[in-house]
Amino acid sequence: MRISTGQIQLSGLNRMLEQQSQMLNTQQQLATGKRLMTPADDPTASARIVGLDQTLKVTEQFQKNINFSRSRLELEEEVISGVTNALDRVRELAVQANNPTITNQDLTTLAIEVKERLNELLGLANSQDAGGEYLFAGYQGNTQPFSATETGPYTYNGDDGQRLIQIGNNRQIAVTDSGTSTFREIRNGNGTFTTFDNQSNTGSGVIDPGSVTNPSLIDGDSYNITFFVATSATGTATFSDNLATADNLDYTLEINGSTVYTTDEADASPVNTLAGLAAEINNASAATGVRAYVDGGSLYLANTSPDATPITITETMGGASDGDLDSMTGYFGATLNGTTMPSATSTLNSAADFYLVEDSTGNSEASGNYTSGGSIAFNGIQTNVIGTPNVGDRFTISPSLNQDVFTTVRNLVVALENGGTGSPADQARLNNDINRFFSDVDRAMDNFRAARAQIGSRLNAVDAQESLNEGYLLRIKETISDLQDLDYTEAITRLNQQQVALEAAQQSYMRIQGLSLFNYL
Repeated sequence: MRISTGQIQLSGLNRMLEQQSQMLNTQQQLATGKRLMTPADDPTASARIVGLDQTLKVTEQFQKNINFSRSRLELEEEVISGVTNALDRVRELAVQANNPTITNQDLTTLAIEVKERLNELLGLANSQDAGGEYLFAGYQGNTQPFSATETGPYTYNGDDGQRLIQIGNNRQIAVTDSGTSTFREIRNGNGTFTTFDNQSNTGSGVIDPGSVTNPSLIDGDSYNITFFVATSATGTATFSDNLATADNLDYTLEINGSTVYTTDEADASPVNTLAGLAAEINNASAATGVRAYVDGGSLYLANTSPDATPITITETMGGASDGDLDSMTGYFGATLNGTTMPSATSTLNSAADFYLVEDSTGNSEASGNYTSGGSIAFNGIQTNVIGTPNVGDRFTISPSLNQDVFTTVRNLVVALENGGTGSPADQARLNNDINRFFSDVDRAMDNFRAARAQIGSRLNAVDAQESLNEGYLLRIKETISDLQDLDYTEAITRLNQQQVALEAAQQSYMRIQGLSLFNYL
């Protein structure tokens, strides 16, 4: 093969251009610090870098989500802290109101401050974040969650959704709590049941919130505790007739002016048991306003509704013609005769000395002699009543229900505004209302403490995920650096080698360029 001079020159020139191109690429690497200037430099590494860069951006977005989540959770924690502070103050005011020496004017003053705290609670429940979204509206971030009329119930306008934010590849965190779970789903009473006094009670009885002694016996029913007074009643009435005259004596029992039962000597089947007498009294309850109950060989009476009026019992004998020779002993012990005492009236004191617990269908669950502060226990429930309830006074024990915190505080406002220093019954009513508030607000405080604990747990989870993300970011960046960044020592050495090679190529080109066959002719 013959090689022309032009071919030799072109080949040398191409070699020098290649050397210059390689030097230029090395110079660019040194200038940028990057090993890969184009994907062609290392297609495999370039593909890996694209994937790693995408992962890097996603993880950096997780870190931004974490910052937002932390800000949102810390704001919610501050709001709940404000709620608990407000409830602490309301509780202090309730303690002051429960003092028996307080006046109605003092109660009115306390009610004013409690109202302000109630407005504060409503404002906190309607808190917004920096973006104007409501914290406790669920998914309805642009809707004010709570509203109220002057006297009506509080309305929740949000929903029960809980917003989640992605903070890791497989990790989401809740950054909101609905108004339902935070402010509304709060069990009243002691969490299992709640105790109520009848607002018409006339005595000074105050019921304890009670406790659960055996959860397995709790059946979810409602119960009434009614207070009775003991009587000296017996199950029989005796007749003593002067047989010479052969009068037919009769007997009439009246309670509170209404006839309950009548019988005579000739009656073949008179009432002769306490249970029978109690049945007659209960059959006439609508007219007399009195009911009876038999326990342990004694008959007890109570007003069918709270009433401070004592129970009046009148026993009358009729049909006598022989004066004192005809006589009888009534069911309630009155000794009657035909002349000096044809009738006898007795009055039962209004103060109660016996209690009866009945379920929602009227079945007896427990009974006993009443002593102030004595335990009343049945079906896994234990409570007590202190003070002096009157005959017919009653208390109710009902299963706990959900009650929002605003209603709990408003109930206290109503109790304070109604006063309680007029009579023992008024004072007892106030004490019962305040005791019920203490029980309800304690459940609310438990709920808010649990909410703060959940927020704290989420903040800990956010911190832990942030640390994991930071470590992951560092490893990704290190991997990208290994694939992409330049080894300066190697590059400088290579540049020097390329420079020497270029200079050699240039010198050889100059010598070859000067060669010609004519120089030898």
